[in-house]
Amino acid sequence: MENVVGFAIESLVAVLLVATIAYCALLNRRLGKLRADEGVMRETITELVASTHAAERAIVALRAALGHCEDTLAERLGRAETMSTAIAGQLSAGEEVIERITRIAKAARDHAAREASLDEIARRDADREAVRLAARRRAEEEEETRALIRRVAEEAEPVSRSAATAAAAELFASRIRALSAGSPA
Repeated sequence: MENVVGFAIESLVAVLLVATIAYCALLNRRLGKLRADEGVMRETITELVASTHAAERAIVALRAALGHCEDTLAERLGRAETMSTAIAGQLSAGEEVIERITRIAKAARDHAAREASLDEIARRDADREAVRLAARRRAEEEEETRALIRRVAEEAEPVSRSAATAAAAELFASRIRALSAGSPA
């Protein structure tokens, strides 16, 4: 029985030893993979460190560019404000000029209307004067006709009143025909 227990213990030790060897082989493979991955990992870490340094340099460059952009933007905003102020001044000056032009145009229209009304008044006055002169000429012609009739009546032989009236009527009719024709008699 001792042999069986000894054999069983030795068998158990042998199984455990085989299991330990198998497990060690498995660990050896895993450690080999880990060592192989360690080289890749070191390369990855090296690349990561290089990328980090490059990123830090890029961040510094971006900050410098940002500062330059802020300066440029501030300068451009200042110029834009200056130009905006200048344009606002020019717009107000332009509005004043337009207002002056509007006043001048209105004054010119008013002046033209006054001139037209003065011309109309002058034309009407001239028409009235022409009518007055025509009436005066007719009155003078009538007076001349009466004077002529009186002279003829004084120089002539006594004529009957009806003959003198007929002669005066004939003379008056000839004058009217001459005036109607447009020529003085």
